[in-house]
Amino acid sequence: MTLAELSLGCYIYARLTGNGYFTTLDLTKIEDCKTLLTFLSNPWGCLQFVPEYRDQAAEELRAWFQQFGSTLPATDILSMTTGDLDNVEKAYNGLVGRLASKRKINDKEVDVKFGPVGTAKVLFALRPDTLMPWDTDIVAGLKLDDTSGSYRQMLLKAKGWLIDLKGECEKNGFELAELPARLGRPKSSLPKLIDEYLWVTITKKWNLKEMIERWEKWSSP
Repeated sequence: MTLAELSLGCYIYARLTGNGYFTTLDLTKIEDCKTLLTFLSNPWGCLQFVPEYRDQAAEELRAWFQQFGSTLPATDILSMTTGDLDNVEKAYNGLVGRLASKRKINDKEVDVKFGPVGTAKVLFALRPDTLMPWDTDIVAGLKLDDTSGSYRQMLLKAKGWLIDLKGECEKNGFELAELPARLGRPKSSLPKLIDEYLWVTITKKWNLKEMIERWEKWSSP
């Protein structure tokens, strides 16, 4: 991932999606839990959070937060320690299997869980400077699975990419912290920039390197 590829990916992301960002949330409050679940359902498309079960799912979310909220890292992604990652895995495992709703399949009512995508998006909503969302295409594209260990691996991959990008930023005369504003994404955290790139290149299958090389060739005298 080069700085140019990230820049193009985030530009495309901004034009294909809305800016949908979270406000400050206090998940000890049931109304804030409902607000988050509504956001995850629309515009973020987590179909497991249906309105009919929102009260029940909100209680599940609040109970989880009361147990794990204080253990989530209060730092940025580049400063996360092994202990922070251990706590993220525990929090992930504590939420992924909680009840989000119920669904009828072959006339039988079955439980629908928060699941790996919903869990990752909750974690990102609470710690946008540290944690990341993902989707099933990104999981497969990175050759991961939907376990907490794979979520940890993705965070470590993102941390490595950001360290490399830090050097590129400095060569171009600015700090990594300035990158969201430089890319026209001032509301996006550094982990979210990585997510935007992954969504464009993996979920939507845009070949950014090929596009940049073609433009460079066409612009040559």
